[in-house]
Amino acid sequence: MLREIRCEKFRTRVVSFHPGLNVVLGDDNATNSIGKSTLLMLVDYVFGGSTLLTWNKDIVAELGHHHYDFAFEFDGELHRFRRETITPETVYICDADYKVLSAIQLDEFTAFLKHAYDLAQSGQTFRAAVGLHLRVWGKTNLIPDEPLHTFPKQRDKDCIDNLIKTYDKFEAIRARDDAARTADAELKVIRAAASKQLIPKVTKTGYAQAKVQIASLERDLEEVRQNLASYATSLSAVINKEVLELKERKDDLLQRHMTVAGRLQRIDRNLVGKRTFHGGNFQDLQKFFPEINTERLSEVEAFHDGVARILREQLKQSKEQLAEELKLIDWSIMDIDMKMATALGSVEQPESLVDHVYKVALSLQTARGSRDSYELEQSHVDARQKAKEALVEVKQRILTEIETSVNEEMREIVSEAVGEHRKSPHLSLDDTSYNFEVFEDTGTGTAYFGLVLFDMAVFRATNLPAIAHDSVLFKNISNDSVAHLVGLYAKIKKQSFIALDEIQKYGPGAALTLQKQSVIQLSDSAVLYIKDWRPSRLPVTMSDAV
Repeated sequence: MLREIRCEKFRTRVVSFHPGLNVVLGDDNATNSIGKSTLLMLVDYVFGGSTLLTWNKDIVAELGHHHYDFAFEFDGELHRFRRETITPETVYICDADYKVLSAIQLDEFTAFLKHAYDLAQSGQTFRAAVGLHLRVWGKTNLIPDEPLHTFPKQRDKDCIDNLIKTYDKFEAIRARDDAARTADAELKVIRAAASKQLIPKVTKTGYAQAKVQIASLERDLEEVRQNLASYATSLSAVINKEVLELKERKDDLLQRHMTVAGRLQRIDRNLVGKRTFHGGNFQDLQKFFPEINTERLSEVEAFHDGVARILREQLKQSKEQLAEELKLIDWSIMDIDMKMATALGSVEQPESLVDHVYKVALSLQTARGSRDSYELEQSHVDARQKAKEALVEVKQRILTEIETSVNEEMREIVSEAVGEHRKSPHLSLDDTSYNFEVFEDTGTGTAYFGLVLFDMAVFRATNLPAIAHDSVLFKNISNDSVAHLVGLYAKIKKQSFIALDEIQKYGPGAALTLQKQSVIQLSDSAVLYIKDWRPSRLPVTMSDAV
């Protein structure tokens, strides 16, 4: 736990801390800008934070660069450190007199704190665990309806994952996430191999065709095995079967050849035919119909000639296509004729049986390769799907557990601090988003009350080592409610840090507790630092802005 912060610029030089509730007290006039928020920001600073030097820039501007010495106690042993404002990314390890012994980087220091506080959550830094719940004016984690956000534009998913880690439930998700990632990576390797043609790339249709082909080829080989003696004495059965298949293919091609040739002949006849109507042809028509408009007839005939020319061009294109198709059919017929001749010429040659078996076996191997490749990919698709479903299932279960824990804790705290009649905030968690609804609270101050409730709920249910709440979070909360909250803070043995003023209004019991748990009392005449740089008696419009 944090034991002390020392600074030569402090009015008191040393601020000592104790287990449980630590209170930074203001005066009965609620005087602003005396250092309450600054001291809480310094607590954040010694816990590895960096907002002090970006938000409270006036400290260095007014006091010059200086350093803070601080000590943590773990298992009865004090560990002393120093951070200088000029080199905030370096933390110095000190001896009992705060003389510097060595230097480490800030991330090494926070790693030490994580280990010392026994925060075993894998994948979560100390700052991610603690920084969110140190809510001080000037930090970016004061969004009333986004209690999981350390900064405004943080992704909801990252916020949710961080909460899961705080509850030390991320390992089960990590294991299933690793399994899903492994399954996805293996599937990508298989698909990459297929794209580079190292293994067959097979579609669902190709897979079905391969299975049919395998069955057919296996039957063919089985026939060879069962009739091997017969084939050995008379190879004509094998050859006849092959020739019969070739003959059937040839007949199909010949039928197609006849159809295409017929269409080609009709196109030729259409191309040879000519239109013979001219203007003179209308003279005989005039003998019977003297009033006929021959010019109009000529125009219509010219239109018909134009249509005929267009159709002629289309017929020429069709002729070229049909002629090309006819040529391909002729080549295919010639190829079949050659294969039939070869097969028939080898009836008496025993090696033809070997060739036949070899071709069947080779085709069977190819078909089986296609089948196996498709089934291999599908097995990994199924494995990836199951891994993702397992990940979703376990994460949803864990989110439900955390959601229930937070909501029940907040309900209990509200009941103790405000009463059963008051609705408590409600947290809803999803895989990639969350919602925090504060019922019956419309003002900023009362909305901040939701942040206090959320932090206390997490604080009581997890190993979170510390929380800090600035006085602005308690504004507009009823005095009785604050008094009950003080009692709840005081019951928790882990360190909490709060800033409050005008403590008498919370009643004698709460005031006594706050006074007893105070670590420093600040006032208009007793500010935090040795120098008071407030504008002389100018009105202050923002409470606790320093």
